[in-house]
Amino acid sequence: MSLNIKILYQQYYKELLYHLISYVNCHDTAQDLVQESYLVLARTTNKIEHPRGFLYRTASNLALDYLRHQKIIARHQEMGQPNNPVEQFSVENAIDNEQWRALLYQTIAELPSRSRDVLILNKLHGYSYREIARLLSISESAVEKHLVKGLIHCRRHLAKNDYRFINSD
Repeated sequence: MSLNIKILYQQYYKELLYHLISYVNCHDTAQDLVQESYLVLARTTNKIEHPRGFLYRTASNLALDYLRHQKIIARHQEMGQPNNPVEQFSVENAIDNEQWRALLYQTIAELPSRSRDVLILNKLHGYSYREIARLLSISESAVEKHLVKGLIHCRRHLAKNDYRFINSD
C-alpha cells in the first residue's frame, strides 16, 4: 500500500504548520519546513505505518537543523562585530586589515555549507572536533575532512592574494 501524499497533506498540513511555528517563530520558515517534510515522506522508500508520526519527527528534525544553522550564522555574524576597545591603527593598517577580513569572509563564503560551518566553529570559535560533530550531527572524521577541505581552499585562495590563513594546528 503506497501513501497518498495529497490526502496526508490535506489532513496534517495545518497542525504540522502550527507545530513548526512554535519551534521556529516564523510562519514562512515553518511553511518551508512543512513542505520539506512532505518531500522527505514522498521520497521515502520504506513502508511507513504511521505517516503522521513520521511527518512530525521529520519536521521536528528539520526545525532543529534549521535552528542549529541559524545559531551558527548568528555566531559568524557576531565575529564581525568589534568586541575590543577601539585600538589606534594607522590608516594603512586599518585598510589592509579590512581588505584581509573581506577577502577571508569571501573565501569562507565560497565553501560548501558544511565545510564552512566546520571551519568557522573550529578555527574562529575554538570548538573541538567532538563538539562540532555533536552540534552538526556528523562523525568526528567527517569534521576533520570538512576542516581540511576548508583550510586547503582558504590557503590557496588567500595565497593568491599574498595573505596567510589561520594556523592549522
